[in-house]
Amino acid sequence: MLQLLILFSVAVTVGTNTPDKVTTDHLRVLDSLLKQYDRRATPTNHKNEPTNVTCELYIRSFGSINPTTMDYQVDLYLRQEWKDGRLQHPNITSPLDLNDPHLVQAIWKPEVYFPNAKDAEFQFVTVPNVLVRISRWQHPLYA
Repeated sequence: MLQLLILFSVAVTVGTNTPDKVTTDHLRVLDSLLKQYDRRATPTNHKNEPTNVTCELYIRSFGSINPTTMDYQVDLYLRQEWKDGRLQHPNITSPLDLNDPHLVQAIWKPEVYFPNAKDAEFQFVTVPNVLVRISRWQHPLYA
């Protein structure tokens, strides 16, 4: 089931740890999580159940409406969240933000499509504009 929600999330800051210690600890946690992780399998593949994904959609603009062809353009932000028990680790006490494309590629992500779209484009910038946030509740957020 696909749910569309408009929500806001707040990043939790790490307590008294220094940035270097947090980065080193986070890298160790990620290394241990990704050793046996198979990104080709859905998080609930072993249970033979569908994976529920919550989608957050923020419409930035809606325009260029053509009444003759029934076409229009929409600029939007899409965020997805799901539960993945494979990313559980006792040392995750605050969200881990992954924006390195190689780390983002190592984690399973849902494939989203818009069935009635005539054309779609992703924002291309000098670096990939993606973020995966892993919380201690095993809920990756992909934006």
